[in-house]
Amino acid sequence: DSILNQTLKDIEILCIDANSTDGTLEVLKNYEKKDKRLRVIISDKKSYGYQMNLGIKEAKGEYLGIVESDDYIKTNMYERLYEIAKKNDCEVVKGDFYIFAYGKTEYVNVLRNSCEDIYNYKVNWNKDIRIFLGSDGINPIGIYRLDLLRTNQIKLNETPGASYQDNGLWFQIFALAKSIYFINEAFYMLRRDNPNSSVKSKEKVYCACEEYDFIRDFLKKHPDLEKTLAPICALHR
Repeated sequence: DSILNQTLKDIEILCIDANSTDGTLEVLKNYEKKDKRLRVIISDKKSYGYQMNLGIKEAKGEYLGIVESDDYIKTNMYERLYEIAKKNDCEVVKGDFYIFAYGKTEYVNVLRNSCEDIYNYKVNWNKDIRIFLGSDGINPIGIYRLDLLRTNQIKLNETPGASYQDNGLWFQIFALAKSIYFINEAFYMLRRDNPNSSVKSKEKVYCACEEYDFIRDFLKKHPDLEKTLAPICALHR
């Protein structure tokens, strides 16, 4: 509902479902009948990366945003982020967010104290490497120009399940985007009390290692980036 009720009305809503059996698919299909902006896409693989890549492939808009199934957003999020993107001619706009868990809510700055001066400026890693070192940008919160993703063939790692694939997406976008804008406002509510979340499972640490191998392979394809950014990848690993 938080997406359907966005103040920015001219949007396309893609719901990617991996043949869920808990009634979710039926709910989505009912929404699809009621709102022509919404389209349900069935994924034949239970892979977060594969499903997101389907969304990137099928999207028809100018910018792409991601809202995960456990989370929700403020109703003015996309209007505000799109306004900033157009005003500043930015490929990426990211905001702060809230973490909610067990009845408590915490405000999180996407930029840490050491680099808060980057807020409200158009940057990239060449201008300020701190976007890799001092930001909590790994989460999918924000909007991304679709042309940036497609021209650079930015895709998520299609490993099974939903385990850290957003790490590779974040790294590729930050490495290749020429214009990133951080806004000191929070719109996204990120759930952290799901017992099935990858951050709750010790076994998922191996998935994290696979994801950084994916990033390393990406850097090998971009030798112009590898010398500077390989140490950043190793540091995050």
